[in-house]
Amino acid sequence: MTDIEMIGRLLMSALLGTLVGIERQWRHKNAGLKTNALVSIGATAFGLIALGSFGSGGNPTQIAASVVTGIGFIGAGVIMHRGASVQGINTAATLWAAAGMGLAIGQGSYHLAVYIFGTVIIVQFCLRWATDYINRRSGMQPALTSYELSLRFPESSVETVRKIWNDFISDGVLVTRYAEVRDHQVETVDASFDLPGDKVHEAGLLSQKFTQIPGMIQFRCEQVSTPEGD
Repeated sequence: MTDIEMIGRLLMSALLGTLVGIERQWRHKNAGLKTNALVSIGATAFGLIALGSFGSGGNPTQIAASVVTGIGFIGAGVIMHRGASVQGINTAATLWAAAGMGLAIGQGSYHLAVYIFGTVIIVQFCLRWATDYINRRSGMQPALTSYELSLRFPESSVETVRKIWNDFISDGVLVTRYAEVRDHQVETVDASFDLPGDKVHEAGLLSQKFTQIPGMIQFRCEQVSTPEGD
């Protein structure tokens, strides 16, 4: 195998891995564009090593099995437990598929790599609507995204803040914590809340309303968890 062909396989692996990672990056997952690209490149590298019988008596089957084991460790690293929920399984499965795609390229099975890539894209994008439809029909509760809110503002703005907050929580918002403290004519509010997937945009609207209050001293609204429901 020539150097040009090896470089070509690595570049093809980087390209397809990047394209797979775009979907994960778009959804703000921990293992996104670069991770999927590197997993694909790494699997291709080991495939090339196996073909070249690097060292003494290289065995392509053993090296492929080692890639599968290694990706298992990486996949376990992106799976997180938050209470009763488990997040990251879809991302781990995507890394698994990217490794298979990269290994196929490394072995020279270009058609198989393209088939794997196409199947991953179909599952990630085209089956999303099916997942949402089944969840709605089965009565499954929508996955929630958690936020933390912190405000400091003059006492004169208390009624305005309370009105904005009460309007916000009146429809589909699960408040998990709310505390209000007054200190030397400065009011402090700390709160946590969860939003279903179809209402996450309302967090931005809430931020916009709070930042427009005259005299606002401090404002922070951060997303602290994202459901892995897709």
